[in-house]
Amino acid sequence: MIMYQRFAALAFGLVAACASTTPVTNVAFEGTPPSRDFRFTYQTELPAANAGDELRLWLPIPVNTAEQRISNLEIESTHDYVVNDLVEGTGRSLFVESVGEPIAVTISYDVHRKATAGGSSASATELAEALKPNSMIPLDGKAGLMAASVADGASSVETAEALYLHTLDRMRYDKPAGGDWGRGDADWACDSRFGNCTDFHSYFMAMARAKGIPARFVMGFPIVGGDEEVAKVGGYHCWAYFYDAAEGWRPVDISEADKHPDKAQFFFGNLDEDRVEVIGGRDVVLDPAPAAGSLNLFIYPHAEVNGKPTRDLTKSFSRKNL
Repeated sequence: MIMYQRFAALAFGLVAACASTTPVTNVAFEGTPPSRDFRFTYQTELPAANAGDELRLWLPIPVNTAEQRISNLEIESTHDYVVNDLVEGTGRSLFVESVGEPIAVTISYDVHRKATAGGSSASATELAEALKPNSMIPLDGKAGLMAASVADGASSVETAEALYLHTLDRMRYDKPAGGDWGRGDADWACDSRFGNCTDFHSYFMAMARAKGIPARFVMGFPIVGGDEEVAKVGGYHCWAYFYDAAEGWRPVDISEADKHPDKAQFFFGNLDEDRVEVIGGRDVVLDPAPAAGSLNLFIYPHAEVNGKPTRDLTKSFSRKNL
């Protein structure tokens, strides 16, 4: 039997946005930032090869942020499930399990997303966390040491911009078949000088944190435009934020700037509305915990069969204009 449930948006948390006391610089918007509304659908199926297989599946679910509002969440599942806050990271996860039966889950929700220049503040605890290393973003590795080659500016914003331009100059967006890109390994990115969005932003974050600038990591999906009512979404996207005491959290999307050089100035300190944020953080800890332990990245389904991770599943994503 398919389990079906609708949730009110408030049940999934509202992240308070505390405005910065000082206007932020390099803002690309005048007046009300542009926004859009769409419905996002996330589907996955995990097959069962044998009658006795123990299947466990985790999927990410977003919460409200300063830049987006999530509503009309609907979940269809072949089995009972639970939804919990992440133990480490921001967002929620759905967990479902079965013995010997395939699992299919569809998650859909409405998103009101606005363009942003950031500016919200953070607690001392949040800032301390954003200065700590992650398993693939060490502070004393090659990327962290590279930070010394980038001159400091008169403010954290100026220093972050110098790191942004350095990353943009050093890295190129490339995803060759069979490569090690896509793990968000800052030191690998330092050596390879190419990769996808995880590699770009991990490299930037390692340097920022090494210079004492808090930085955090966000994963979500790019939301394609166009007049067609429904469109396929090909895969995830990620971006980062750095913190300045006067201007608060400021976003950067360096891999998009590399793909679209005409928007390089825009993507330092600004984000467009064509995206949805799903999960924040690295070394994400789920509840209940997978046998694999913390997850370096969590945006695609995490599945385990008999206690071992598996990629033998299908997944698809789409958006519907509202």
